[in-house]
Amino acid sequence: PARRNFLKSDNIELKHVIDEFQRVALAHPDIQMELTHNNNTLYNLHASNHRQRIVNMFGKSYNERLVPTEETTDIVSIKGFIIKPEFCKKTRGEQFFFVNKRFIKSAYLHHAINSAYMGLIQPDSHSGYFIYLDVKPSSIDINIHPTKTEIKFEDEKSIYAILFAAVKRSLGLFNVAPSIDFGTPSPIEIPVTKKNLEEISVPKIN
Repeated sequence: PARRNFLKSDNIELKHVIDEFQRVALAHPDIQMELTHNNNTLYNLHASNHRQRIVNMFGKSYNERLVPTEETTDIVSIKGFIIKPEFCKKTRGEQFFFVNKRFIKSAYLHHAINSAYMGLIQPDSHSGYFIYLDVKPSSIDINIHPTKTEIKFEDEKSIYAILFAAVKRSLGLFNVAPSIDFGTPSPIEIPVTKKNLEEISVPKIN
């Protein structure tokens, strides 16, 4: 009863429940999960892979929005997806970091991703991402925040640089993909000018 005074409206509290459900569901795509509210099914997610879990949760349109990103080093292993620049929103969209299957918030790592998008999105737009990081448990401290949503990395600067490079490379591979069909042969056209014709002499037969 003492905590009841701190509760918000039903809609706000439901949003908090949905947010937490999404975080757990995205961290564990191999587990079937269902969320109901007032006898209405809000989510019914079958066991799948990471990409399919994202699509099932946020809609089929997300399948074309996702760009895979991956990097493996001795410090951190990174897997996940970033949102294509043209689908980035004016408001904060889907931004998820997971470390060892635990959802976290990190303004520092968020800055690494935003920096990788620089020049590709408007300054007032926000990048979207679903990034999964695996690190040695001994290299992080999860007790710096009561909700455990913030952690301290042993080598934060290196992880920042690795994440920035991985996202930058993925964006580069997506944006420079050639649209030319190299399988279709095309004749090489050499322009013929009046000067060219004047220089051509008619062969003489002796």
